[in-house]
Amino acid sequence: MERLDCHCNNYQWGKTGAESEVARLFAAGHPDFVIEKKPYSELWMGTHPDGPARVRSIGRKLSTHIATSESSRKLSNNNRRDNVHLPFIMKVMSIDRTLSIQAHPTKEQAVRLHARDPVNYPDEHHKPELAYALTQFELLCGFRPAKEMLENLEAFPPLRRLFGTGNCDKLRNLVCAGFEQTHLKCRIALAEMFKRMMDVDAEDLREMLFELFELLGNGVRGALRDDTVAVIMKMARDFPGDVGIFAPLYLNHMVLAPGECCYYAAEELHAYLSGECVECVGCSNNTIRAACTPKYIDREALIDCLNYRMTPPEEYLVPAVALPAPHSHVEEYAPDCKDFQLHRIQIAASPSMDEPKPLPVLECASITVFVAGSGVIAEVDENDQEVKRQAVTRGDIIYIPPGRSVQVVSCSVALEAYRTFSYEDGPDHDSRTVVQKAPVIAPLPIKKMPIVQVPATTTLPAKVKFGLEQDEKHMPVMDMKVDMDGVC
Repeated sequence: MERLDCHCNNYQWGKTGAESEVARLFAAGHPDFVIEKKPYSELWMGTHPDGPARVRSIGRKLSTHIATSESSRKLSNNNRRDNVHLPFIMKVMSIDRTLSIQAHPTKEQAVRLHARDPVNYPDEHHKPELAYALTQFELLCGFRPAKEMLENLEAFPPLRRLFGTGNCDKLRNLVCAGFEQTHLKCRIALAEMFKRMMDVDAEDLREMLFELFELLGNGVRGALRDDTVAVIMKMARDFPGDVGIFAPLYLNHMVLAPGECCYYAAEELHAYLSGECVECVGCSNNTIRAACTPKYIDREALIDCLNYRMTPPEEYLVPAVALPAPHSHVEEYAPDCKDFQLHRIQIAASPSMDEPKPLPVLECASITVFVAGSGVIAEVDENDQEVKRQAVTRGDIIYIPPGRSVQVVSCSVALEAYRTFSYEDGPDHDSRTVVQKAPVIAPLPIKKMPIVQVPATTTLPAKVKFGLEQDEKHMPVMDMKVDMDGVC
């Protein structure tokens, strides 16, 4: 096992200075780091070339260290590589301002996009994502159920015009005729609505936004909660004149309580809104943006990429599964994804443990970040003899090679840690294309927004309930990746 020095990003959407958990955690684990009065958005832990971790003891990139280690054969089918990459990036994120509304391509789509435009799509890999809430964490994720979509189309005429009245009528007629929201015809109707929105005229958009703000100010809600209205108004302040301001009307607004977790694969439209989380993503930087960004928006790729799945938000939640003894101090979050799984590790304070607390032995590489506590971990051999001992505290990040047995042998202050791992081969980034910075595009000016009153006392229960329960009626009726590829 090796202690890592990792990479901190300063994107403008991050929380500022010591308000950011990213800054506080990074400072705790990197002794020479001084927190400044600027945004701290992401702590990256992995081998991706845009933010590579380094082995602290030797100063070498982790990817290079793996390539020259005895475990390289277990992590790559190409032993001649100079760098062996992990299939995941683990992050801690501190979000103050809405991130861009975006989606990520499948592997097949990424290959085509990279061949067509290697500047904006620098690799051939997909990027599924998982978010575990450290604090209350808000995001938009996936298209709302058809029932809610139709309710908002009825309540907000500017949304109907944005999508095209005729397109909206097609979706309504299909639902009223008894077609399930998962049916291909319903999803093609939604795709036509979305395509129309992405081609909206700038002046028409200004008028639609002004009308939307008037309706919200007059108390019109449709299927929206008051806290979703607050999200819309915050997006309007952060991105004036942007078509993404309409997104909470057609995307699920999810509010995760600390300890809740969600996952979404490729082809799903989403945006992080606020809060702090542990995020696991595929080792890729391929992003197809839709709105709320000065960066490049590839409308054609976006329209072709999405799966247009309308679904209740609870379908994105990932349950915690407690592992059996001797790993009962570990909870596992295992989405339907081979690129990563997440372990949450909790060890009660016990300076003199009667028995060590073992971490699961994995035949793959993993990275563990300690977010709280203080203790000692030890690597042991097959005879249970210590081969290495390491004091750990908040902010420490540890790389554990495949097949290594690591135990917590003492814990003076209760430990909490997150461990990400995957049995997949990592991607080959040695021939990747470096992305050029996109020009900054000024937002469109709009009329002064009417004042929208949102109750200051608006609160949510500790465990948010999202509405519809899944049943057999909502199961897909076709193969999503086959039937929806290139539907537009």
